[in-house]
Amino acid sequence: MNGIEFKAKPGFKRMHTALKIGYWGGIGLLIAYVCFNLWLGLKPQEMFYAEKGIAHWFFSVPLSDTVTKSVMVPFTYFQPINPDMFDAKNAYLVVSLTNATLVFCAYIYSIGQIRYIIGSILSGNSPFSLANAARLKRLGIIVILYSLLAKLVLNILICLFVTRIFSINLGGIALIGIIIGILVLFVSEIFKYGALLQEEHDSTL
Repeated sequence: MNGIEFKAKPGFKRMHTALKIGYWGGIGLLIAYVCFNLWLGLKPQEMFYAEKGIAHWFFSVPLSDTVTKSVMVPFTYFQPINPDMFDAKNAYLVVSLTNATLVFCAYIYSIGQIRYIIGSILSGNSPFSLANAARLKRLGIIVILYSLLAKLVLNILICLFVTRIFSINLGGIALIGIIIGILVLFVSEIFKYGALLQEEHDSTL
């Protein structure tokens, strides 16, 4: 940009460090959680049990005499069928791993995009760049996709690997998440417009 550097405030460096910790911490937690669940998967089927509540299933496995690990899933995604018709161990692993993987992947990707934006500012670049606009756009898209598809993916995996009963529920769309994603897309267009104006201004100097 014609040698003009953008001076970031000192707080940006702390923010970038925090995002870096959050990014790698998220990856570490995801790996640890997956390994933990794979370890639970080595336990015998008899240790897993399913409990049908009023509107939810509870799938649990005891870790000790006093500690139990449980996951909950609504009937809208897991039909209230007879517990003898499915494997409680498979149900626990599918629900637990799917929820954690989707949440952590969306979190890690989102944190990564924000970290790259802050990093570009710390490098002396203007925040209004086409690269940052593209990062914000990707961030908005991932938020929308997660809000649209997270529960649907869980529903499909339950049908395929647990109940083997085809029953898809499309009511799990998170409207708030979609709205936030759309707003982020709007902001990305503002950044893109700002970048184009900056390029036009620089070309006249």
